[in-house]
Amino acid sequence: MKNLKEKRLSPSLQVALDLLSLDEALTIVSEVAPYVDILEAGTPLIKSEGIKSVQILKEIYPEKLVCADLKIADAGYLEVRMAAKAGADIITVLADAYNVTIEESLRAAREFKVEIMADFIMSRRPKKRLEEIKDLNYMGKKLTYALVHSGLDRQESRYSPLLELQSVANIPDHPKLAIAGGIQVKDISKMKSYDLDIIIIGGAITRVENPEVAAKKFRNAINENS
Repeated sequence: MKNLKEKRLSPSLQVALDLLSLDEALTIVSEVAPYVDILEAGTPLIKSEGIKSVQILKEIYPEKLVCADLKIADAGYLEVRMAAKAGADIITVLADAYNVTIEESLRAAREFKVEIMADFIMSRRPKKRLEEIKDLNYMGKKLTYALVHSGLDRQESRYSPLLELQSVANIPDHPKLAIAGGIQVKDISKMKSYDLDIIIIGGAITRVENPEVAAKKFRNAINENS
């Protein structure tokens, strides 16, 4: 597993495979792998194909980090353990889950040497919630990432995660920051003032005619604005 605490010269590019078919996901990854750092087994993919989607991504691309987007709401220890055993490096838990669920996720993360990303997709007050959970820990193991996230359904109302990024970024001693939700290449330059660790792109790569070209454009934009 790569050292996730290394300082990167530019944010990592994560592709969100929010698809129903593992075969389709693997076809896309075969095209975009040279340009992305993290492969995300999206929630729809895991629900459709099972945790094997995480395992297969890791087996085929062992050099890449794999994120299991479980959006854990309960049974934190059990679900993190399941994903970790399948080869996940990063696992998501809902930021608005009970504190004990986040702590149980961290307990498993410490045991199985994986990282936890708190997903603020359902948070009505992300800044307040991050202040509440940023110091939760299990024997020193804390959240590695805070994900500011505008979900698929909310994107239809043109809601942008950039609106929340600033308030979250101003919290002292916050976890590493990630952003997701309807991001386009033109948005990358707007993020350069924030110390983002991960930029997550879904449909703008996976649902276009040429995913390889799209991924390369995002990679170049991230490099140019870092």
